[in-house]
Amino acid sequence: MKHYCIVAVVLLVVMGALMIGPARQDSATVDETTFLGAGYTYWTGHRYYLVPDHSPFGQMLPALPLLAMDVRLSPNAQALLDKRSPYTWAVPWYGPPRAIQELYPQGRNDWYFVATPESQLFGQMFVYDGTNDGDWMMLSGRLVQILLTIGVGLVIFLWLRRATGNELPALFGLALWVFNPHALAYGHLITTDIGGTMGFVGALYTFALFLDKPTGRIAGLCGAATALALLLKYTAALLVPIYLVLAFVYRRNISQSSMRWWKLFLIMIAAFWSTLLVAYFPYWSPALPLPDWQATALGVPKWFQAFRVLLIPRDFFKVIALKLCQSKWGHEGYLFGEWSAHGWWYYFPVVFFLKSPMAFIILSVGSGVVFIKRFKSAPPLELVPWVASVAYLLFAMTSKVNVGVRHFLPVVPLLCIGAGCAFSAVRNSWLKWAAYVLIAWQTVVTLLAYPLYLQFFSEAVGGSQNGYKYLLDSNYDWGQDAKRLKTFLQERGINHVYLNYFGTQYNVEYLKIPNTRVNAEQARQIQEGYLVVSVSELMRPEWTWLRESRQPIARVAHTLFVYQIQ
Repeated sequence: MKHYCIVAVVLLVVMGALMIGPARQDSATVDETTFLGAGYTYWTGHRYYLVPDHSPFGQMLPALPLLAMDVRLSPNAQALLDKRSPYTWAVPWYGPPRAIQELYPQGRNDWYFVATPESQLFGQMFVYDGTNDGDWMMLSGRLVQILLTIGVGLVIFLWLRRATGNELPALFGLALWVFNPHALAYGHLITTDIGGTMGFVGALYTFALFLDKPTGRIAGLCGAATALALLLKYTAALLVPIYLVLAFVYRRNISQSSMRWWKLFLIMIAAFWSTLLVAYFPYWSPALPLPDWQATALGVPKWFQAFRVLLIPRDFFKVIALKLCQSKWGHEGYLFGEWSAHGWWYYFPVVFFLKSPMAFIILSVGSGVVFIKRFKSAPPLELVPWVASVAYLLFAMTSKVNVGVRHFLPVVPLLCIGAGCAFSAVRNSWLKWAAYVLIAWQTVVTLLAYPLYLQFFSEAVGGSQNGYKYLLDSNYDWGQDAKRLKTFLQERGINHVYLNYFGTQYNVEYLKIPNTRVNAEQARQIQEGYLVVSVSELMRPEWTWLRESRQPIARVAHTLFVYQIQ
């Protein structure tokens, strides 16, 4: 047993090592500075203002190391934080941006205000305007995320050890997580995705334990864990319908417990609500009333207005309301060369296939087949990950926000757990050896992808080189390669570039990359020089002329296309 624990520790250390390199080498992606800046302001007394549409703890955790630093704000950053915004437009709860005077003709109502542009600009200034050591701030926040990713691996190991009573399946499932491009790509970035994954899987584990042995203590633990999951990412709200389905399946276990079932659920609800109240202390007063015309203009949901006085803590329900509105409104996405603001119902199954190693897909499908055969006799610790995975998939397929496989990240550890349970259940030695071969295959593929995990694409579609033909944005090119561009320019002796970069321009200036920012029309006028275009921009219609008329002389980390114009 001790040997197995040592192996588990070694695997987790290897995982951390595989993420340290990208954490140091990747430039800030599009959302990272926003979350880091907002998280810091939450710690320092400006709670829930800058990014009110995301759960707070997922932003606060990576910002925690900054409290030990001598962080300063430039006058421009301080002005944004003091709500002296230069913008003449604003983002409503639902719908496109509108003139701020239309939404707030009598002055801004700060609680109902959604500071999306302000938060983005503040984050860029906070990290990269030269007032602070931006690289060290980013690395510090990313180290916290790496610890959370390792924590997910620990939950996988403990879950499988409890479910199978054997360390070998636990190591099998853990290895699937350690050598998984999804985990390595998003596990080191300052977003709410990995924290949300940790909270989601952790809460499900406590509920599986509750179904196995329903006691008041475990019910309370589950309620608190569910609240923490929601504080890390709002998508944990999906836990509620999952719990109801599972409770129905295992209603006999609950009814046969030493306490009445309704007492157990009251304990769970009380622990859940108490945790939320502590987290949002002292903001317990309901949201202020809003005139009907303004609520309509802002797109505040009718249910929020109707139950406003009961929605405590108010900031918690604001997160839920805003994300539901955004999900309904949609977000521009890219798939197979097409752009859409309303998404595709099949987006997440397709993206998951494209972005996963073939070995992982084969293991997931094979494990699902094994589970189906065992469905009627499966104990809670084996059934829960599969039910949760299917429910999450169905929920994701209804969403109009189709921008990245990262939103599907909680399913990955659940599949690792499901595969570990299947590995334990299989008695055929040939199938065991096939599983070993597949996990070795996945390990090799993942190691060969180092350190460009964000760009990873399945061997089935030709790997990372061809990824842009299928997906963009956070699936491929999210602004992570500015440092690699600087190295490329220095090695080639290129002293200036015309640049269209999908990322934080403050980061480009911080790195002192000599550039002139151009759009597609301005790029047409270039007579001589080097033009660098991020592929997330290059695949837009306005750049068709460049794709059809010229071939790049180089590609930096697959995502930055370099053209020589002469």
